Amino acid sequence: MIVDESESSGRWQAITFSALLILLVMRVVFTGISPLNLYADEAQYWRWGDTLEWGYYSKPPMIAWVIHAVTSVFGNAEWAVRLPAAFLHTAGAAFIYFLGRDMYGARVGMFASLGYALMPAVILSSVVISTDGVLIPFWCAALWALWRLRSGQGAWVSALGLGVAVGLGFLSKYAMLYFAIGIVLVLLIDVQSRRALFTWKGLAALAVAAAIFAPHLAWNAANDFKTVSHTVDNANLGGDLINPENALTFLIDQLGVFGPISFLALVFGIFVMRSEDEGIMGRDRWLLCFILPVLVIILAQAVLSRANANWAATAYPAASVLVAAWLARARPNRNLWYIIAAISFLAFLLAPDVSLTTRLLIGAIVAAAILGFGHFVRHSPSGLLWTSLSLHAVLMLALMTIALVPPTLSTSLGFDNALKRTRGWDSAAEQLFTRAEELDATSVLVDEREAWHGLDYYARDRETPMLSWRRYAGPKSFSEAEPLDGALAERVLVASIHPGMRPRLRSDFQTFEHVGAISIPLGTRSNGCPIVREFQLYVGSGYQRQNRTPEWETRFDGQTEFKPAPCPAPEAQ
Repeated sequence: MIVDESESSGRWQAITFSALLILLVMRVVFTGISPLNLYADEAQYWRWGDTLEWGYYSKPPMIAWVIHAVTSVFGNAEWAVRLPAAFLHTAGAAFIYFLGRDMYGARVGMFASLGYALMPAVILSSVVISTDGVLIPFWCAALWALWRLRSGQGAWVSALGLGVAVGLGFLSKYAMLYFAIGIVLVLLIDVQSRRALFTWKGLAALAVAAAIFAPHLAWNAANDFKTVSHTVDNANLGGDLINPENALTFLIDQLGVFGPISFLALVFGIFVMRSEDEGIMGRDRWLLCFILPVLVIILAQAVLSRANANWAATAYPAASVLVAAWLARARPNRNLWYIIAAISFLAFLLAPDVSLTTRLLIGAIVAAAILGFGHFVRHSPSGLLWTSLSLHAVLMLALMTIALVPPTLSTSLGFDNALKRTRGWDSAAEQLFTRAEELDATSVLVDEREAWHGLDYYARDRETPMLSWRRYAGPKSFSEAEPLDGALAERVLVASIHPGMRPRLRSDFQTFEHVGAISIPLGTRSNGCPIVREFQLYVGSGYQRQNRTPEWETRFDGQTEFKPAPCPAPEAQ
């Protein structure tokens, strides 16, 4: 029986977009009913969206623009702030389908698209608002536009689309620079890419991207390059420059970002990639130009200093396509299944913020599922794609369920520590500003950036101004932008979350009277210790900011006030 290729392609496309629509509906519904508070970064981006600028303290402007566009229509509820995330990632998954289809066929496009949409990092990023969630859809669009331009498809539309996607990507996050590195590499190794980009179309794409990004550069120049300087500070290259243990931590983290099967298949494929078809190899290497530089650079950053797990996120749109292509065409390999099952089990044992019992249980279930399904499909690598999609779908449903269940159940499962950043800010804000009114405070002063942003969002209708204490000579975060001076400093309610900061805070005031505490229960750790967000409250007056000299800084080393007792309590000698 002869199957019409266009009919087969249409079937895979229908499956892909039906699944993406179902995922979109699920994510929008979850966003609407989620009880989780905004975490600090989300609250910060919401605050930026109050005013439309060409840049902000630590990030380019796109995320603030997106939030502003939605909240100006739907209001400032948590679900409205987070709503764009689900739609952005759905768009990204659609672009990945078209890229995979054009490179390897519709079946690979389907696996790549759903692999991207169900990637653990995307599962999370689809229900919170983050700069990665805004950047990566533009990255996906740029990849597809670049491939179309290389392949002679779309002509000027592809060229202009590439310029727009790259320009908007740079307005989303500076990590778009890795895409520029990828372009340089494909120009070095791929003749067709050179033929496509060393033309008037390539020049037009560059001009469009530059024109879109130029106003942000001008804004930075007019504002002491504070967005750029914050990005440099994030590199944190001022400490010890050789930390090899961080490399292992980073690689383990990537199992949780891309998914254990997907990441291990990517690593396995890089080292064993073989093909007699130079055309296929050309496509594989083309994609690797947008994968390896990101992973290598961030791995080096981890060794030199530190690297957050999500910093390599831009490697995985192209990796989704490449892993789908490799596994869809590879020969049966029993050892690959066993290696992936074993490493997946070990990786779950190293997962943070979850009890050991839960880690053992989940790791064993995942490993057993991989081995069982491998036997069922006769260890065909393409079966790993279905296994990965199934496991990630279960993970998505489990995470949504955990977020919605009563706190007592999440406590018994050992997930309270993972959820603590998204709990209790509404209650803390209500109690704190009620106290501020009772005490006739002229302002509220907090000593942590995260606390300022959490309280700022949930006390957005407050009448008492709130500021963030400056430990250093100048502001080190957006929360510290406004100084404490004038009438604001007359009678300050200090809400301190850090015991070690309180002696330093006290030194800035002539009088500093303790007036109680606000304790917000956030759950229980796996060792039985309670998780509490506690603010010690002081009323300060006679504010005289001390000079932030090295002597002032070291004067208070080792000093604390109201330091919580250790838990579990140390055993008696």
